[in-house]
Amino acid sequence: MRITHLIGIVPALLLAASAAKAQNVSFDTLTDLKDVIGQAAELETPEAAAAPAAETKAVKDWTIMVFLNGKNNLSEYVIQDMNEMEQFGPSANINIITQSARMKYSQPSYPDYPGGGYYDDWSNPGPVVPHPGWPNPHWNMPPMMMKDGTRDASTDWTGVRRYEIVKDGDNSSLSSKLVQDMGSVDMGDWKQLAEFGKWVKANYPARRYMLVGWNHGSGWEMKGLQPEIMKGISYDDETGNHINTVELAQAIREMGGVDIYASDACLMQMAEVVYELKDAATIVVGSEENEPGDGWGYHEFLSRVHSNQGNLTPEVMAAAAVQGYKAFYSPKGTATTQSAMRTANIVRYRQLLDQWAGLAMQEDKTIATGARSAAVGFGGAGSKDLNNFMELLFDKAQNTALHEKTVEVMDFYYDNVLVDNATTGAKFAKAYGLGVYIPGWSYDSSYNELAWAREGNWDEFMQWMTAK
Repeated sequence: MRITHLIGIVPALLLAASAAKAQNVSFDTLTDLKDVIGQAAELETPEAAAAPAAETKAVKDWTIMVFLNGKNNLSEYVIQDMNEMEQFGPSANINIITQSARMKYSQPSYPDYPGGGYYDDWSNPGPVVPHPGWPNPHWNMPPMMMKDGTRDASTDWTGVRRYEIVKDGDNSSLSSKLVQDMGSVDMGDWKQLAEFGKWVKANYPARRYMLVGWNHGSGWEMKGLQPEIMKGISYDDETGNHINTVELAQAIREMGGVDIYASDACLMQMAEVVYELKDAATIVVGSEENEPGDGWGYHEFLSRVHSNQGNLTPEVMAAAAVQGYKAFYSPKGTATTQSAMRTANIVRYRQLLDQWAGLAMQEDKTIATGARSAAVGFGGAGSKDLNNFMELLFDKAQNTALHEKTVEVMDFYYDNVLVDNATTGAKFAKAYGLGVYIPGWSYDSSYNELAWAREGNWDEFMQWMTAK
């Protein structure tokens, strides 16, 4: 499977080497993913039972942990996605464990925002979106929470539960093992996420771990600083809490880190998020753009996992998630993004980007603001595709040193940071995998609290761009 990138709009010969590298990045381990064929056997729903002690459990190759926060208007999708997981289920060398939360039906919630809405780019405002990461009620999307319907006891519940996923061919019910009924806990508390990870590791030990954060998402954010409603993940409507980017990294570090952290949520694949997670996860998977209401197609992801059981390195597992997402949405004609990034080289990447930003600030500011307006943007987080922004600025810049630095930064990105990138729909043909904060109107000072801003110069670059 080949990752195709760059650089359609940049004519300069200087970028030819970088573009050629990007066009030839391959992921050979997933080239010939075979179809997984077979009828899943139905399993009876067992009684709830305590998880076996760690010492009695075999250490498997992988444990996949999924933190499904449906305590909001995504509640119905908890059942849908767990059923998708059950289509293939785990394998002999993989555990799949969820902390699943649901609540009773509520009207879609849109947090208050001055003026009643939010524009992605105030310099070029489009339709008002009630909240970044929350679907616009005018979008043609499936319902998020069903009011009525006949269902069995396995799917008719609220509260927070922990499940061990098993294979099941019945999509109308859940057959996974109910391990623990937790009653009501705050899924917007980072400490709850950390405790889930520690509990899973104690009870389902593995050589490698993948954590999926499932919920609404809206990129970077610092809770307690305004406007805090703009960004974060894991919104709990019952408590009003959510997890910000710094807390997300703190939770994962406290559970001992993971090999892969993935967001099944909107807008989370930003440079700021990846950088914050650099000491918590080896690979970060997520979407630059809003995810459709269906989120991941877990059956597509797990079909690729099963097909590659003999070679499930972290990069293969991450690419299975990226390509499974693409396979789920390609037939629907939906415009989507999904990518995977290594964190090991993200500090060096930031250093090179700092040098690039310093050269960019020597150009006429109108070149930078023009690139900002034209770059591929993503709904709600003030986020633009980083490489698309760079190539547009390159196209107009006169500085030879900036041209050369652009090639160096992009080469480093494709060779050392990007694992895989997949898009569907023409809208995101120039979305190359990583978003970054490029505000269209004014600079949000809460950005300064992120490690990306504290340790680098992107914040100074954005303040220069937005200065009046």
